[in-house]
Amino acid sequence: MQNYLQEIETNTSKAGETVPLQRKAFNAGFSFSLLTFSEQLEIWDYIWTNTKVYRTEMFCLYFLEEHIRNKEEMFASWSTIKVWQDKINRWETSDSISKIYAQLVEYDAELILPTYKKWNTSRNPWHRRQSIVGLLYYSAHRKHYLPFQVLIDLVVPLISDNAYYVEKGVGWTLREIGNIYPKEQEEFLFENATKICAYGYSAGTEKWDKTKREKLKQIRKVGRVLNRKSSI
Repeated sequence: MQNYLQEIETNTSKAGETVPLQRKAFNAGFSFSLLTFSEQLEIWDYIWTNTKVYRTEMFCLYFLEEHIRNKEEMFASWSTIKVWQDKINRWETSDSISKIYAQLVEYDAELILPTYKKWNTSRNPWHRRQSIVGLLYYSAHRKHYLPFQVLIDLVVPLISDNAYYVEKGVGWTLREIGNIYPKEQEEFLFENATKICAYGYSAGTEKWDKTKREKLKQIRKVGRVLNRKSSI
């Protein structure tokens, strides 16, 4: 296994720094590329677990992307790749694995959501972020959507979360929910105007018209004034 790790780390170091060059190097294949999916997954799992190189981690995620349309392979990978989340500590890998997880949610939400619910209450902000961003990733990529209430039930506990990565995730997710459930998302934002984090407000309303945004902004402003007075 160590030989495979060295192979990939050498490959990524020589490929060049840009994403297109890295993907080109990945697409060229490796000494183990003709093995079965399960055999390759075992190798990539070892690489993910043991590498300290960001670009090598991305190669692991490129491998999953290659197989993202194969339901059986994705189901078979879940018990392995859900553990990969424990190592996530940067935007690039977090968003890339969100793409994989969101596709799995679309395939079988009942399989994935119990893990998301655990992550939703984790002390790790990257877990909390993943529990919501991984629901949809980008709504335009989804063919089928979970009910609004299922989506929002995971967002609600995090709407006032002050961890930066989570706050950004709340905004991302509310924006994507708004793309598919605009009426329900609007009602939710008005009902929770004084609770929601700053980026949740700005990203969640970025596609609203100016008048509607200004109305919500004023509600938030009044709420902040009242909160200051009550704390005196």
